[in-house]
Amino acid sequence: MANVHDKTEGLDVRNASCAGSSFEDVDLSKSTFSNVNLSAADYSKVNSSNVRIEDADLSNTFLTNVNLNNMTIENALISGMTINGVKIEDAVRVYEASRRSGVE
Repeated sequence: MANVHDKTEGLDVRNASCAGSSFEDVDLSKSTFSNVNLSAADYSKVNSSNVRIEDADLSNTFLTNVNLNNMTIENALISGMTINGVKIEDAVRVYEASRRSGVE
């Protein structure tokens, strides 16, 4: 296992397996992640403000105590998605029906 305990700018990791790694008190701001497997990862006390997530599989993800203010979700598969117990697919269906009938 490699240990990095210094302030390193611009670390470049390619074609590597870092499974089971631990990152604590690490600044990864302005980092790029492409073709990365983060399945079964555990995030706690993470600042992900102003993040763009595209073409990602977040199925079976559990979020709790998260700030989703001003979040935008577009072109998403939402089957089975709930927020605070509300089935989002049903809520969107009701919203779209009310828009079609001219009621908002």
